Amino acid sequence: MEEQLGQGYQQMMIGLIIFISGAIWGGMVATDGMVPEDIYWPAVMMLSGAMITLLGTTFGTGHEDDRSNDLNDAIMELTDRINKLVGSSSSDDTSDESE
Repeated sequence: MEEQLGQGYQQMMIGLIIFISGAIWGGMVATDGMVPEDIYWPAVMMLSGAMITLLGTTFGTGHEDDRSNDLNDAIMELTDRINKLVGSSSSDDTSDESE
């Protein structure tokens, strides 16, 4: 199973079990006299299971398509660009002041 799902396969299975448990719980409390408050905790449980499952997928399988660092790479690229802009504007400010 690890070969197909990657290193996070156990976390993915736990997340799916939690999600399915929340869905079953929500289905059991969804009756005719249901109020929105009745479904709050089952919904939280389902969302928690979904988040755990998604976190398990970020471990990846080692293939390029499974990368989970795209957001981090984009943040680092933007940070570098901002630092270059700030660096160039501060060097322009010091050259303007010396003239």
